[in-house]
Amino acid sequence: MEGFEIDELSIYWDVEEEKFRDQIRGHYNVMVAGFPPLGNIIPYHLKELLHDSVKVMSLYSCNFPPMVEARDEEFVIPHDELWYSEEKRLFCYVGKYPETEYLPKSAYKQSEGLARIAKMLGVRELYTVGVIMPFQKPFRNTRPGIEAYIGYFEGSHKEPPASSIKMTRKNIGRYTIIRKTGLLPGFASKLGIESYSILGVGKYPEDLRACVGALRTFKRMAGIELDTERIEEMLRESAEAVEKRIKQQIEKTASAYRGDGIGADTSQYMYG
Repeated sequence: MEGFEIDELSIYWDVEEEKFRDQIRGHYNVMVAGFPPLGNIIPYHLKELLHDSVKVMSLYSCNFPPMVEARDEEFVIPHDELWYSEEKRLFCYVGKYPETEYLPKSAYKQSEGLARIAKMLGVRELYTVGVIMPFQKPFRNTRPGIEAYIGYFEGSHKEPPASSIKMTRKNIGRYTIIRKTGLLPGFASKLGIESYSILGVGKYPEDLRACVGALRTFKRMAGIELDTERIEEMLRESAEAVEKRIKQQIEKTASAYRGDGIGADTSQYMYG
């Protein structure tokens, strides 16, 4: 790339910009965006599932971690990716990297930039996906079987699916939707894009079952027909494997404290 440089948010097209914009002009497009630690799992697997998905652009930022990563036989510098399926009129934004530290300016600037990209690409509905762990009041009063909580932004009007609940000050108290998962739909709504933040219900921060709930709720909200059963089963199996390892680690740690594990490898302990 001649003249390649990275600012707070630098965009480089992977397709011919003018031709692509002509191709999608007039389409009613939807965008789903996910960010670390778990939300990005959903758009990543969706773009892998969609047979006609193409990478539209790569997005770089000087606020991404200072490193390079291996990809097949080459190394690349950190970047997020935007993919598009014309058949489903769906953009999948895979946010692969968090900021190097929590800098409000960088989170704001990237969210603003992404919202403007969405507007430029004719996105009419925008969804971010993430995870929530509803253990404290007033969540405890929620009916059982809820898969996700949905944050509604200005101008959004859809009814929540039966297995989800609309997030309001009344039912979540002082809870907030942090960083780009909340900021992106916030900016998008200011630009006239119907915006939602879908948070799957989990029991712990890395609970992949929460991604299943968020994915199912997104499909229902967006009205997109996709067979994602294989993805959902993979996420459930991964969650079970993680929980099994956690249980084994707890049992091993407890055994060591009882004196059964003298000489155990301390690197296997969960908490230092």
